[in-house]
Amino acid sequence: MKEENLHHMRKEYSPIPLDREMMNTDPFAQFANWFKEALKYEKHEVNAMIVATSNTKNEPSARVVLLKSYSSEGLIFFTNYNSNKGKNIENNPKVALLFFWPETMRQIRIEGVTTKIPGEESDFYFNSRPLASKASSALSKQSESLKDRAEFENSITKLTTSNEKIKRPTHWGGYLVKPHLFEFWQGGLARSHDRFIYTQQPAQKSIYNSQNNNTWVITRLYP
Repeated sequence: MKEENLHHMRKEYSPIPLDREMMNTDPFAQFANWFKEALKYEKHEVNAMIVATSNTKNEPSARVVLLKSYSSEGLIFFTNYNSNKGKNIENNPKVALLFFWPETMRQIRIEGVTTKIPGEESDFYFNSRPLASKASSALSKQSESLKDRAEFENSITKLTTSNEKIKRPTHWGGYLVKPHLFEFWQGGLARSHDRFIYTQQPAQKSIYNSQNNNTWVITRLYP
């Protein structure tokens, strides 16, 4: 295949700069603000995010999943624990997340550590899903070779048309990503993008506060 030169593909971004005073001191609140704005302006799935993991050879792998909830505790997505990403997380719970919203010219990069959420929470979400989605998750051997697509589709149809209640399989459930780093990026003119990174710093204990709560430090980065 011959080389395709893409040097001409260029787009200008926002003429409105992002100032430090616009950034919430709490990165979770800042995430919520940008997410709600993206819901207003983006045309497609705002909750789509890239999850990057690494295997036992430290080889990275990335794919798109859907964010299903977020709070000050972290961000939750669901998957097959036996999938490649599940096996990677079992080996190394550190992950990176990336949201990209082209209409608002923003992206959010997150680094954190994953833990499985309680089974009853995974049950609650699983039971809220459409019947066909539950059947597909219950029958799929995610990331393994599929020799016959038609046979798999037939097995889904058979399960959804039976009177059998579809229960959440033990190999399927949710992960909570607890962030220790956020980076908020907004496109600017002439590639002078605005970037702010939030990093955690241990808070000092005192006689007035016995809890060792972490604080967030905000730093502007070069474009």
